[in-house]
Amino acid sequence: MTKFEESIKAYLDKRAAEDKLFAKSYAKPNKSIEECCKFIEAEACDRVANKSGAQSYGMTDEEVYGLAVHYYDEDDIKIKSLQARTEVMKTNEVYTPTEEEKAAAKEAALRQLQEEALRELRTPKKKKVVEEVSTAQTSLFD
Repeated sequence: MTKFEESIKAYLDKRAAEDKLFAKSYAKPNKSIEECCKFIEAEACDRVANKSGAQSYGMTDEEVYGLAVHYYDEDDIKIKSLQARTEVMKTNEVYTPTEEEKAAAKEAALRQLQEEALRELRTPKKKKVVEEVSTAQTSLFD
């Protein structure tokens, strides 16, 4: 069993223990963790394919677990074939940028901040016209 399958199984086991209605769906003999994970992978690939021009697309844990529950709840699920050119990343690891990437991101953020500040300085400000209202009474003799 892969780490991905283990993660999905752990979530579904916990969910079944807490939700009696889901436990009935989870116990269906025609369903399996392996097929559930294939369904999730196919759905992820389908989302990538439908995202025009996207280099990569991620899914939140909630989306992945929601698909797992959906797989067990529905009896007429058909698993789409995986597209050969799409890679599905199956990991729970958190991406940690390198020091070079951090420095480059910091430099880009500072550059953007400077550009915004310059743009603001170069944009002419609209002057507020303030009308002074005189409260003094005019004299007929002035």
